[in-house]
Amino acid sequence: MQQLLTILFSVLISISSFGQSDWQKKGIKIPPPVCYGSGHSHQHYTPPPEEFLKRLKSTAGLKSNIEVEYIGFSEEAQTAFQKAVEIWESLIYSPVTIHMVAYWSSLDEGVLGSCGPSIYYENFDAAQYKDCYYPVALVEKMQGEEITGPEIPDMIAQFNKDNQDWYFGVDGNTPADKYDFVSIVLHEIAHGLGFTGMFYAQSRQGAYGAELDFPGVFDELVADANKNLLLDTVLYKNPSSDLYDAFRGDSLFHLSATAKNKDENNRFARLWSPNLFDEGSSIYHLDEFYYSVEDTNALMTPYADEGEAIHNPGPLTLGIFADMGWKFISIKHDEILDRENTIDPISIQATVFSDEELDSTSIRMIYTRTEFEDDSTVLDLVYDEAIEKFTVDFTDLVDGQVKYYLEAKDINGITYRLPGVAPEEFLDFNLGPDTVKPTIVHSPIKSMLESNLSTEVVADVKDNIGVETVEVEYSINDGNTQVLELTLDSLSIYSTVFNFSGLTDGDSISYRIKATDNTSNSNIAYLPQDGYFTIYIDGTFEPVVSYFNNFNSFTRDFIISDFFIGTEPGFDDGALHSPHPYPSPDQEETTYEFTAILKYPITIRNKGVITFKEVVLVEPGEPNTVYGDEEFWDYVVIEGSKNGIDEWHPLIDGYDSRANSSWLQLYNQTVNGNNSVAIGNKNLYVQRKFYLNDNEFFDVGESIFIRFRLFSDPFAHGWGWAIDDLSIQDPLTSTLSFDYSPREITMFPNPFDTELNIQANFRKKVGQLTIKVMNSSGFEMRNKNISVNENILNEKMDVHSLSPGLYLVILSFDNGQTITQKLIKK
Repeated sequence: MQQLLTILFSVLISISSFGQSDWQKKGIKIPPPVCYGSGHSHQHYTPPPEEFLKRLKSTAGLKSNIEVEYIGFSEEAQTAFQKAVEIWESLIYSPVTIHMVAYWSSLDEGVLGSCGPSIYYENFDAAQYKDCYYPVALVEKMQGEEITGPEIPDMIAQFNKDNQDWYFGVDGNTPADKYDFVSIVLHEIAHGLGFTGMFYAQSRQGAYGAELDFPGVFDELVADANKNLLLDTVLYKNPSSDLYDAFRGDSLFHLSATAKNKDENNRFARLWSPNLFDEGSSIYHLDEFYYSVEDTNALMTPYADEGEAIHNPGPLTLGIFADMGWKFISIKHDEILDRENTIDPISIQATVFSDEELDSTSIRMIYTRTEFEDDSTVLDLVYDEAIEKFTVDFTDLVDGQVKYYLEAKDINGITYRLPGVAPEEFLDFNLGPDTVKPTIVHSPIKSMLESNLSTEVVADVKDNIGVETVEVEYSINDGNTQVLELTLDSLSIYSTVFNFSGLTDGDSISYRIKATDNTSNSNIAYLPQDGYFTIYIDGTFEPVVSYFNNFNSFTRDFIISDFFIGTEPGFDDGALHSPHPYPSPDQEETTYEFTAILKYPITIRNKGVITFKEVVLVEPGEPNTVYGDEEFWDYVVIEGSKNGIDEWHPLIDGYDSRANSSWLQLYNQTVNGNNSVAIGNKNLYVQRKFYLNDNEFFDVGESIFIRFRLFSDPFAHGWGWAIDDLSIQDPLTSTLSFDYSPREITMFPNPFDTELNIQANFRKKVGQLTIKVMNSSGFEMRNKNISVNENILNEKMDVHSLSPGLYLVILSFDNGQTITQKLIKK
């Protein structure tokens, strides 16, 4: 694998929206296995399994529902594809629709298809292995709920449209020179459902893991010839050459916890592990030579023969699927909340569903007040037809913590638990007087416009027993404290609206969130715990022709949303910075924008130039994409608006780390997981210059607000953006021709006092030259026109009357070029 988290298909996958569990935010993506054509011919037909044939002969409903979005397929290809889908629907059960997207694409020669889960999750409630990645379709089946949303595929597949030897019939009568499309689709869906994992090889080292060194659920039972698990870190360190050798040992097996996946000779499933490791086929297929084309388990071998039609996954594959969790007991239970009442019994309730026949006498609650191995009590749950749940009354109502988990068995004696890895992990509740404060999550409001003094205050407030009130305490310009109550919108989300009037630029509002629970102690929590959040009121100023800022001191010239002005490590002085690193939402269809708007509107002059130096370390888009393309991921852009509120238009097209080779190289060399950990520094600064009116949106003479914006898409991110020495039409310019170099000019002394010396030795003859001195607010303090008949300049300027501070000395040449230097007056 090039990088374990490389996304083979350009599809963004994420998790459900607000209120998600923490595990849902940690989904990862890996490349899928591939299936090759062997180039050999061997005609054989393995018919569909009995479960599929029975379904065709009866009115029984499907065991699952797989919905496919077809992109580029012909009608006959879709018909064959659907036959494979229906076979799998008859073999696995999921209460949640499985969504799949399939592309009819050009693939490498010899590759027939590829498919894999779109995303993996670990440590969800029903997981039977701790610190183990499960494919999303299996997670949804085990959890009994939609995780990614119906609009997001659970599997992503590609099939080779350039292969001229497809057979799209569904009867198994595949010609000797054709590849059976039903068989290949059936094979690839198996990969998408989980016949794949996290093992990979790099630099002759075997390894596993993605963002964390966790295996996949398939990997949990992969073993060597001696039946030693490859996840046994005593024998096989991760990474290690020993693990790499095991990958190529030609004797890997998938062990069964229940003997479900042994063949007719009671042998464990033998995996494909040739001497030459192949990242597309090794481990995640059955052995090509051990299971011949006529074997009932031949579907999941890595190479397909011409004429071969296998319409049955085979008992070994189905056994592996059962071990991973496709045969499962689902235990749904609303966790018991803490309570102060120790008189009334607590009703423990659970809904239990089993893929195999359920042992209804096995539903139990195991609890302890100490440790499970030391002291546990068992309560049997009994089925209550009135509520269609298993239930028992908990009457051990003694003050303190109660740790517990639930378990159930099928008629084969296989035990399943909630949480899945109990008792290592467990549920718990507390009885008696409560001292736990509510928790408050809130994104601070940082600024408001004086033209729009209304904003919503939203907080996510939870408590172990219940919330009584949520309030916001605030004061204007450090005046008297006032209180607004937040109302419950849904679940744990509370909100209110700030409405103010008469506030202007420079005013401020201090506030904090206060939450009180509804217990006997009325526990109170504040956010922030100490002090207050501050909202700054931002206004706008009268238009100016030019603007300059070196950001070496704090300025309120910008309306800032998460940008900041300061000196960061690796930089000598101040700059305008985005957050470092800037975050990504890690949530599908959610994006972040970070902005800094200059409060001074700029009146555009003909050929007016904006210049600044910058560092851009943001996620690069896909090769050859341009601003506006769907796969142009994160970017930075400079925009203009006539009103400073909406209708923002790019002054130049947005760009990313590809705008400079040193940025791109550093970004890509430091990718860890999905994100780059590269850190910007002064040596990465690159100058950017462009015309203000070189776009279709704004004309000379119009006044516009200028905005710097960093866009972050749902996933990967990097260090961000830094901007320094911003010069906007300062001075007015008419060309971007640069015939003269700042290196040819010397200005001294610096700092200066009464006299300023300007000397130069130009390569080109100058002619007329204008020298201007402007203060940091853009006002012209001196203006001198001189004729330079030779290449040498030696000029003195009387500056004794200027006030101490920062000044710009600007040389304007006949060709329209300007050179600016910063000097300080004592």
